[in-house]
Formats: sequence, structure tokens, C-alpha cells
Amino acid sequence: MQHRGGRGIITLKRNEKTGDIVALKEVLPDDELMMITKKGIMIRVPVEGIRISGRNTQGVKVMNLTPGDLVVDVARVVKEDEDDAVDEDEDETPPKPKPKSKPKPKKK
Repeated sequence: MQHRGGRGIITLKRNEKTGDIVALKEVLPDDELMMITKKGIMIRVPVEGIRISGRNTQGVKVMNLTPGDLVVDVARVVKEDEDDAVDEDEDETPPKPKPKSKPKPKKK
């Protein structure tokens, strides 16, 4: 976002220690984040466990990486409501097949 003068607004401080920004996600307290690395390590973290930081900061460390490894993707995992899960289970149940009846004999 820029204003008059073209300087913009600082969102995060990036340096050699912090590295590049992989993802920015808008989340709710009940959500979870799932992260995967280049070497295939995957972790799932509740958003409630991540510290909230201001705009002009270096961010929050969520995952330890081995040397040479990189975070390649971050996904937001939305928690399902228990009521929705029950409704979906009912919808996924296939209907029971009707018993086949024998054809009625033709009248002459």
C-alpha cells in the first residue's frame, strides 16, 4: 500500500536472519496452519499457539528447519463444526437399495 510520496508502509522487516516471506495468511483463532518443507517434513500448528506480532516486526518462528531445508508451502486448515460433520456423514451414507419384487403374472 502506498501513499503520496511512494514510500509505502512497512509490513515486515526482512533480513538474512529471517529470510524471505513464504506466506501471509488471514486466520481465525480456531484455525490451524499446515506447513511443508522441501525435504517433505509436514507440521500442523494451532493458530492459538502462535504469538501475535505487530506490523513492523521480524515475524514469529513457528518451525525449526534443518540446514538446507526450506518451507515451500503453508495452508490454512479450518476446523469443522461438530454439527456440520454430523450432517455431512448423514449425506454421505448411500441410500439403501429397494428390494426387487418379482414381476406380477400377466392376466389373460
